Amino acid sequence: MKRRIIASWIINAISFFIVSQIVAGMQFENFVSVLLAGIVLGIINATLKPLFIVISIPISVLTLGLFLIIINAIMLEIVAAIVPGFSLVSFWTAIWGSILLSIVSMIIMHVLFPRRRIA
Repeated sequence: MKRRIIASWIINAISFFIVSQIVAGMQFENFVSVLLAGIVLGIINATLKPLFIVISIPISVLTLGLFLIIINAIMLEIVAAIVPGFSLVSFWTAIWGSILLSIVSMIIMHVLFPRRRIA
């Protein structure tokens, strides 16, 4: 359990660093802010995100799940509000950042922890 939490934190931090180099409006003052943002994102995704998803089920159904991108952007904005040294220029930055964070995190997960196929 501890290993999974630490791995998730490290993957979040690496993803934040990579995405901040790609998205112009996502800025970190130092590497400590990147690490702290990884921890805070993990905590927020485990606590607040499920609540937001349950509350937004009707609009998520109407938009065929695309509203989940907005929820991810809101979670990213909350992280930026909590973590000193992490800033987002606009909500569009949060949207693009959340999309890229999801993609980069997924790629890193598949590289570090490939699934075994049953033949």
